[in-house]
Amino acid sequence: MGVSVGEQTIAISSAALCALSAGLLYDLLRVLRRGASRVGSLVCDTLFCLYCTFSLFAVGMIFARGHALFWEAAVFLTVFGLYQLGVSPSISPAFGTFLGKIAKNLKKDRQKVK
Repeated sequence: MGVSVGEQTIAISSAALCALSAGLLYDLLRVLRRGASRVGSLVCDTLFCLYCTFSLFAVGMIFARGHALFWEAAVFLTVFGLYQLGVSPSISPAFGTFLGKIAKNLKKDRQKVK
């Protein structure tokens, strides 16, 4: 029994969505890593690797009937690469600005408490 075109489309679309979400997570963790200690950087890297590994495994196992296929990994890596080249330069500064504003508000709240 083969895999239908519809199932292949769902699997490839799921891999692309996982890659886009991995790109967003990568940009968010990259901003967090800038101010983090060595342990914080290690935690960020570990979270990202776990997310990517789980995403590829889940897409391969669920939509390919238990067989991890080459195409899901290829689509994941291609879309992630395209995200890094095209979208990431505009998203990463936005995360930095957003997290900077949160940090300023937290500092103000700490000063009010003291």
